[in-house]
Amino acid sequence: MQSDLTPAQRYRAALAALFGNALEWYDFAVYGYVASDLGQVFFPADVPALQTLAAFGVFAVGYLMRPVGSIVLGPLGDLLGRRLMLSLSIVIMGLSSLLIGLLPGHSQIGMAAAICLVLLRMLQGFSVGAEFTGSITYATEAAAHGRAGLLSSLAVAGGLLGFSLGSLTVAVIAGVVGEAAMSIWGWRLPFLLGAAVALLGLWMRRRMPETLAPDDGGPTLNHPRELGRAIGWRLAQVLQQWRLVLLVIALVSFANMIFYLAFVYLVDLTGQASGSSGANTITTVVQTAGLLIAILGGHLADRFGMVPVNRWGNRVLIVLAPLGLAIGLQGRLTSLAIAQCLLVVPVMVTMGAQGVLGVLLVPMRQRCAVFSIAYSLGMALFAGTAPLAASWLHDSQASWLIPLYALPFGAAALVAVNRTRHAGVR
Repeated sequence: MQSDLTPAQRYRAALAALFGNALEWYDFAVYGYVASDLGQVFFPADVPALQTLAAFGVFAVGYLMRPVGSIVLGPLGDLLGRRLMLSLSIVIMGLSSLLIGLLPGHSQIGMAAAICLVLLRMLQGFSVGAEFTGSITYATEAAAHGRAGLLSSLAVAGGLLGFSLGSLTVAVIAGVVGEAAMSIWGWRLPFLLGAAVALLGLWMRRRMPETLAPDDGGPTLNHPRELGRAIGWRLAQVLQQWRLVLLVIALVSFANMIFYLAFVYLVDLTGQASGSSGANTITTVVQTAGLLIAILGGHLADRFGMVPVNRWGNRVLIVLAPLGLAIGLQGRLTSLAIAQCLLVVPVMVTMGAQGVLGVLLVPMRQRCAVFSIAYSLGMALFAGTAPLAASWLHDSQASWLIPLYALPFGAAALVAVNRTRHAGVR
């Protein structure tokens, strides 16, 4: 934590962590809420079920690119500062969102449309690779003593706020233009709006105080050509911390898997059966309440300790996740509401408390690289692919496995939380 920041600088840092992250994640999350519409526009119509599967496959591709972005942008945050890295990420995201909103469909340019969509989704994933973790790292470092959990949870809440804004925007636009128009051209509007508001996020990022002190132990950077060598040096340090990388992956994967199953996959499943407008509206309301719960999770981590709060959050989630997902799979609006209300408290408390724990496990000069790469790998391999896996299980007549899919990761999360006690965190 930085002790030399003024109260005004800490306030500005909190706002940048909350709203900058929200604007970035709005752009990234919108895709999930219009996945079915994108499947109809960008993929052949021969097999409707495969359109949805393909659309969620592209959704997962964004997460598979997160480790690539973290490998490049994470070391930049450790070498050149948190502010520059976070500003660069929001520029990349805004441009990607703009191009998706303007992209012609399959009927205009054939398979080139799907290829371009995949490439742009990859660029979005690259941007997010260090965005979320960079915001959490920055907020933790900018916090006053005893407030790191609360301030880092604001960054988490910012990401959740972005999801809520994405869901709300899609629901409002669908309600205004109608379901038919939404599937033809209305889905473009959330992307174009996101590209516009990304400019606001960039302005906020440029005003952030820097939290990274000058490095007198790393390679010098006197010319842009030396940047590649410096990034390689940082990545070599990450390889030396491979046990820590595995620990963070296990720590963060479970709660995020449940989040994407409950707040992305179930939304699309219910939307196909009962109307996307109603499903998105329910999700918006529940996620908005979840923002405060995530912040509560950070406060509880400050008050009672990071390890106990993460332990109990994961324990409760292991018990409630199968029941909540089984209820949500019924495809009705009421079942979606019950499932999300059942899961929102343990999911959000755990997500609000896990970020600060993951950051403080890592030495300061390696945080953006190690924490970003570990977190991104967890999201790419497990959380981001959860909707795709659930969609495949559903189409394979094995929906009964979906509520059980994430439980092994719950056990891994508990093991990881217990092991963090040996790393000097409480």
